[in-house]
Amino acid sequence: MSTPTHGAALRGRLARVGGAAAALALGLSLAPALLPTAQAAAVTPGELQINEVYGGGGNSGASYQSDFVELVNTSDADLSIDGWSLQYASKTGTFNNTVDLTGTVPAGGTFLIQLASGNGNGEPLPAADLTGGINASGSGGVFALSDAQGNLACHGTTCAEDPAVVDLVGWGGAETFSGDAPAPATTNATSVSRIAATGENSTDFEAGHPTPTLSGAEPGDGGDDGGDGEPPAEATEVSIAQIQGTGATSPLAGQDVITEGVVTAVYATGGLNGYVIQTAGTGGALDFSTHEGSTAVFVYSPDTASEVALGDSVRVTGEVSEYYDSTQISVRSGGLELLEQPLGTVEPATLEGVFPTEEAQRESLEHMLYLPGEGDFTVTDVYNTARYGEVTLAIGDEPLQQAGDIMRPGEEASAYFDSRDQYKVLLDDGRTTNFSSSPEEPMSWLTTEEPVRVGAQTTFTEPVVVAYSFDQWRLNTTTPWSSASTDGVDFENTRQDAPDEVGGDLTLSTFNVLNYFTTLGEDTPGCEPYTNMHGEPTNVRGGCDLRGAWGEDDLERQESKIVDAISGTGADVVGLTEIENSARIDGDPDEATATLVAALNEKDGEGTWAYVPTDPAYQALGLEGGQDAITNAIIYQPAEVAPVGEAQILAGDEAFENAREPIGQQFVPVEGSGEEQVEGEPFFFTINHFKSKGSQDAEDSGLEADPVQGNARTSRLQQAEALLAWGETTAAELGVEDVFHGGDFNAYTQEEPLQLFYEQGFVNLAETHDPEGWSYSYGGMVGSLDHVLASPSAAERVSGATDWQINGPEPVMAQYSRYQNNATDLYESGPFASSDHDPIIVGLESGITGGGDDGGEGGHTPGDGPRENDNRGPGKNNGTPGGSNSGIGHGAGGKGRGHNG
Repeated sequence: MSTPTHGAALRGRLARVGGAAAALALGLSLAPALLPTAQAAAVTPGELQINEVYGGGGNSGASYQSDFVELVNTSDADLSIDGWSLQYASKTGTFNNTVDLTGTVPAGGTFLIQLASGNGNGEPLPAADLTGGINASGSGGVFALSDAQGNLACHGTTCAEDPAVVDLVGWGGAETFSGDAPAPATTNATSVSRIAATGENSTDFEAGHPTPTLSGAEPGDGGDDGGDGEPPAEATEVSIAQIQGTGATSPLAGQDVITEGVVTAVYATGGLNGYVIQTAGTGGALDFSTHEGSTAVFVYSPDTASEVALGDSVRVTGEVSEYYDSTQISVRSGGLELLEQPLGTVEPATLEGVFPTEEAQRESLEHMLYLPGEGDFTVTDVYNTARYGEVTLAIGDEPLQQAGDIMRPGEEASAYFDSRDQYKVLLDDGRTTNFSSSPEEPMSWLTTEEPVRVGAQTTFTEPVVVAYSFDQWRLNTTTPWSSASTDGVDFENTRQDAPDEVGGDLTLSTFNVLNYFTTLGEDTPGCEPYTNMHGEPTNVRGGCDLRGAWGEDDLERQESKIVDAISGTGADVVGLTEIENSARIDGDPDEATATLVAALNEKDGEGTWAYVPTDPAYQALGLEGGQDAITNAIIYQPAEVAPVGEAQILAGDEAFENAREPIGQQFVPVEGSGEEQVEGEPFFFTINHFKSKGSQDAEDSGLEADPVQGNARTSRLQQAEALLAWGETTAAELGVEDVFHGGDFNAYTQEEPLQLFYEQGFVNLAETHDPEGWSYSYGGMVGSLDHVLASPSAAERVSGATDWQINGPEPVMAQYSRYQNNATDLYESGPFASSDHDPIIVGLESGITGGGDDGGEGGHTPGDGPRENDNRGPGKNNGTPGGSNSGIGHGAGGKGRGHNG
């Protein structure tokens, strides 16, 4: 084999293969996006709220001459604000500009606070209730409403938890905000106005034309805007096509118009506050060579959205604008007319090919009714579905693939990686709800009746509306999502209750047990929990070394799914990753592995499963156990294989200082028992868990960012070389020719660590026998991080391999750690969502050829060589024949989707 390459020489090799890579885009494997969602701190809106914020006063293009903040009293009693304060901070700064408040906000009314004036541009504000000197930014900042005076000392997420903060609005990329993200940015011509009161700035506020309202007036009445029901005198009658134009923005932006159309979508509830109208007689089969511009437009109108229904013919009067680069008409009360004479009908647009990737062609479909064809879209991501009701679809009949899974890293792979976004389209629920902060609202799309999984084909039985917002093209339902039976989209059910057949008479498998811990968070001082929607702990969040279940009931939910999954693989030898390193956690070596084996035996029958003890091997090396909180382990079925000697552990190698040490075991296949037992060809099997892509690594210093391979790629190369060398040496010492290396390599199929194995003749069994399979889903793309690699002679014994896709395609909300995180609970018994990685299952020939007189060609009869089955005798909790199951039920875990646990 090749000489191991370390240090500068290895970095040089990486620089050659990845030096042209663009900015890092492959995200953290143990980042917040991959962990159980921790709801950001939020200010629960009370009776007195910040209703509108405007900071462009007097600037070039300003709507008004002065900045302002408008408060609203949602109660039925007058509220005094004597002794209160309004405080301002820049996007990244602290609160150092304050207005002391006095006065009364009337019941159900507003209170207008005029702030600094700019250069005289814009209209004067209505007479304000209070005047202050704060000079706010026209694009973003932070306002806090406090029931005390004196500058607030908080910054960032701490402000939402400050008891002196009554309401908090960060907008335009501010670092301080309420909820998960700030409200939209503004311009000198726009403000952010409250449309909901959940405490989530990003969805509670939207940008639009400022509407300053003085005390005692009805909210929204400020300004001379035609609110009396009469259209502005300068309104021009135009077609929708004229409003849309043929470019990215409307040629009529900022103008008041009158137009007619047929209502094709209604969002009176759910937060969009409007409806879509389209020119009658348009739609049907479209040809982009002749179709130039959209004939539909969104009508933003909280005042009139509840007055229209699908199919209505209407005339609207309002101002044209671009909201997040989406053309709309803002219509106030009195700006809607329902026509008695129908204008005609609208046909959903159909396309000759798939949905376009060219921006100009997409723009020409904006807001139009559209009916996708069979096979036009495939689910490629469901991670954010539980948060915002968005299912990421890939154009075409398969999910998007990770570049590193299909090509070697380099310029071509980086360009391919960067190009994937143009093939993504969001299937949107027509709502603005953030379900992580509103768990009492049932999630859209995700149900137990119709699983939505990555890789599923979508069939549209009802048309959708092509929309663009928040930098994403979307397919909106025509009414806010309410149920799977009425949403007009059918998802293919891709679940398989059993893996595909792999042949052979012996089976190997890998399995990531998603931080299975038998030490519980509730029993460990310092541990902090993630909680469900009821405030009940479910799994460990931090504060201690644990990563798993919080209590006994959480363990049971996790363990039962893992047991069903491992049993369902049909495997005789299983390599486990992300299992508790009990030697380090509670001083009882292999306790977690023994507990899991006991649970498997409870399901499959006493003595069916056993485990390879690691403590003797660590003791022989002068160590007390693995260095990490999680470790690797090997379990097996004694009726099918027998371990030869003790476990082999690659410990003390500098390459694995930041990862879990490889653990290996020599096995010999067996058939029968006693004097009748016959043995087959031995093999050496290792289980591995390389360094994750998530965290930066000093070994990568000096390397350009690589969007394909992510972080710590030098470490993974060093680990691959160390494993190859150790595996070859160990197999030679054991006298074994056939070697299988399995586990989570945190490298996709064509990445550099795997190439080292291929150069030495190793065969990637899943790639060879199941080329369409993949084991992991991340960032809207799929690929295999989990592999079983066979030496040349071992590969000749293999009859098949498969990826049993029980985990990678599943939404994270179906995992045990998300139990009751939403009014719709996706947790179900069974193997699905038992982890975040799929098991790789390999079938091979055992080499057993005959009776016990000579063991057959190449076989081994009992007693042919030394064998120490230290784990086969009686003992505490070893889960083997003669052992007890006293350890079952001590705990379990799971911390999220992170590659490194």
